Amino acid sequence: MTKLNELHEIAMEFADQAYIAKRQGNAQLAEELTRKAFESETAAAELIKADLSAEPSRSVLFRSAASLALECGELREAERLIATALVGNPPTEIAEELRDLLEQVHFSRHLRLQNVDLTIGELQLSIAGSVVGYGIALSEVLVERIKDMERLIYRTVERKLGREFRERGSAKKTIQEGYSLYIATPRPGSFAVTLRLGRQMELPGFDLSGDVLDEILECFDLLNSKQEEKLRAKIPQEPYYHNFLGLAKRIAPDGAKVSMVGLTKIKGESEVNLAITRTQENISHSASTSMLKKGETGALVSVTGRLLLADARKASGKIQLVEESGTPHNIVVPEGMMDDIVKPLWDENVTVTGIKSGTRIYLREIIKAE
Repeated sequence: MTKLNELHEIAMEFADQAYIAKRQGNAQLAEELTRKAFESETAAAELIKADLSAEPSRSVLFRSAASLALECGELREAERLIATALVGNPPTEIAEELRDLLEQVHFSRHLRLQNVDLTIGELQLSIAGSVVGYGIALSEVLVERIKDMERLIYRTVERKLGREFRERGSAKKTIQEGYSLYIATPRPGSFAVTLRLGRQMELPGFDLSGDVLDEILECFDLLNSKQEEKLRAKIPQEPYYHNFLGLAKRIAPDGAKVSMVGLTKIKGESEVNLAITRTQENISHSASTSMLKKGETGALVSVTGRLLLADARKASGKIQLVEESGTPHNIVVPEGMMDDIVKPLWDENVTVTGIKSGTRIYLREIIKAE
């Protein structure tokens, strides 16, 4: 058992170092350290493989090794490690975690390009979950995410072009024509579609298509790994930052209908895959706190009602939500959220969360009510 503990401690040390390297932006070192952690943890798990009574240690070790295998892209090995753990007698909670991990492994396989050639200006969007089958998906969970991705693309183009944030109206015609979003034939499995950014009938010349999609993938990666400080540094403009968080939250898995959302693209000679597993409820928004005046305080509240009135004449807009009882609530909307986040929910039953100060609620997030 001493050898097992030693290997496990070595694996955890490598994993901690890999985490630090990734936080510091050293992807190559993080990858090397993660692989060392995977090899040590797998060796530790193999030492206890035959002892089915050694629970929960046995299943915990195999779960850890499988998780590291997934990070290293060793999908077949991850499957084997999970299967070995499930063959034993893992506690119910750990068994569920192993099955969830297996779902992530299967989804990671779907993220990879199989008989699909992507160009620099193309992105594969994949979804998996309870409403997704083989070649079929509930329309609202796919269509709404594609619409939000289109909004996010236009905003990213405008930001990279150095434009001031557009609080209302559509993107300029030159941007819409130069960076239109086209959708290729859906594919089965987890259900994947190719989103093509550029012109329909000709190859784009020198444009931002590849850079825009790279930027979106990098921002989602930072959000998924809970590196909000780096994300804010990458999007320093407050309106653009609030806008990205709002749209990314809607694209992310809801944890019920959609369990995972994946993005795949080509960067240079490599295929880049990202499985977004951070759910909507775990993505917070701090816009409401930053809107409070100096010395002003408030309490976090949530109210549900119909979104009926809106005033978007100023950068920080105002909306009114009316509860079923007829009680109205005046809500202040931060810059970057009115047009893309609030407007699509017009006349819907919504739940608003924000900081209440006096008679106003400063919006933190708004979602369609169940």
